[in-house]
Amino acid sequence: MTQLTSATVRGMRWTSLAGAASAAVQIPYAAVMARLLTPQDFGLMALAFVVPRFAHHFAQGGLSSAVIQRPTLTPRDVRVILALALTVGGGCSAAVWCLAPYGTELVRGPSELTGMIRALALCLLIAALGAPATGMLSRSMRYRAVACTDFCSFVVGYCVVSLSSALLGASVWSLVYGTLGWNLMQSLLSYLLVRHPLHPLFDVRAMRDVMRFGGKVSVNGFLEYLTSDLPKLAIGRYLEVATAGLYDRAALLASYPLQQIQQAASKVLLPALSRIQGETGRLAAFYADSTSLTALVLFSLWAVIGASGDQLVALLLGAQWRGSAELVPILGLVGVLGLVAQFSGTLVEAIGSVGPKVVIHLVQLAVLVAGMAVALYLGFGVHGLLAALLVSQLTKQTLFSLWLNRLFPSTRRPVTQGYAQAVALSGLIWCALWSVQQALADSCPGPVVLAAKLAAAAVLALCCARYGAGLHGVRVARERGLLPAALWRAGARAQ
Repeated sequence: MTQLTSATVRGMRWTSLAGAASAAVQIPYAAVMARLLTPQDFGLMALAFVVPRFAHHFAQGGLSSAVIQRPTLTPRDVRVILALALTVGGGCSAAVWCLAPYGTELVRGPSELTGMIRALALCLLIAALGAPATGMLSRSMRYRAVACTDFCSFVVGYCVVSLSSALLGASVWSLVYGTLGWNLMQSLLSYLLVRHPLHPLFDVRAMRDVMRFGGKVSVNGFLEYLTSDLPKLAIGRYLEVATAGLYDRAALLASYPLQQIQQAASKVLLPALSRIQGETGRLAAFYADSTSLTALVLFSLWAVIGASGDQLVALLLGAQWRGSAELVPILGLVGVLGLVAQFSGTLVEAIGSVGPKVVIHLVQLAVLVAGMAVALYLGFGVHGLLAALLVSQLTKQTLFSLWLNRLFPSTRRPVTQGYAQAVALSGLIWCALWSVQQALADSCPGPVVLAAKLAAAAVLALCCARYGAGLHGVRVARERGLLPAALWRAGARAQ
């Protein structure tokens, strides 16, 4: 195992540990907040995020990615990037502040929404100023520091602040305060660990050079935002705010564990792949291996979450969120497809080839807009919007696969095999959990049924890890040291 591979594996372990720890906090936090607040509150917060998220990717300007991807990084470069962060972040924050009333009118929300949007606009400037430090941490592969920063900022800055505010009666504003605290603590901790120069250098030529790459990353992020938030915007405008809240919580429940895996990997892979961006053979091997592994893990997790949606919503969110349960399976599948495509996006971003990525996102957006228009015209409601979102994600995944198969022809067979195995395994898991429900649903309470399903899923996962040597994703996990050696060696001895 090379030094770079060892560092990458260590990074995956640290960021995965941070993700697991955050999930362990997020689950009880979400359960408590779902009982302190209402679907209307979460719907308002989801709609308040629409305008700031519209400018979020431009505010950061792809600055963290630009820091990571640059072949060399000098203190002068850092000062230039800081100047760019101050300029773009401040401008976007001011623009959102001014546009807040129009955003409220766009989603037909209450007047309180304007103040929420303006408060969240401060996050744009805070996150932009923290982008150079977060990029430098990842570039230097200080993954333990990245993991600790992420966990502490989430737990203290977000969960503690928002939960305390909710208990004090702040209602929906508790979510706003938590978001501000999260961003502020993330940027501050990252800076304290790096301590880069704080004197911005307004060199227009150098700033333009950074934006050649960072700007394209921002455009891609903006297009990803549109495809993920357009259904939420349409629900808030054409259906009901409470329905937007149900959608938001269902999306969190369906995709949060999957996002933790993706975020842990992306923080590690972009700096690692940037260091080998000229080695086609190693990049091709990464694409085949990562696609097979992530598809196997993510599709399997989706099967567990989707087949247990009713019990998860009842246990974690409560009876008032029952409408979210039926949205969980399809939102989970949308999330899986989007996250698998994220790894392909990370690969092309590392080699600096982000132009075709923009085209793919534009095609996806066009498919989504057309599908949503048809769904709304025919009166299909939220389920029609979700179907349009699913079709757009399938389009994006297909285009990424076609493009990368042309870049790396040797990967066509293993990637196809990896997808087929992932789909087959997820189908097996879903059938097993459905059988458990059929056997226990009439005689046992919901928590007992959920526990039985999770136990069955754990047994299947253990069997897969021990005896699944024929699965490409399992082989990759063994070779990269992502599975305890004792686990699969015990399986080999048993065979």
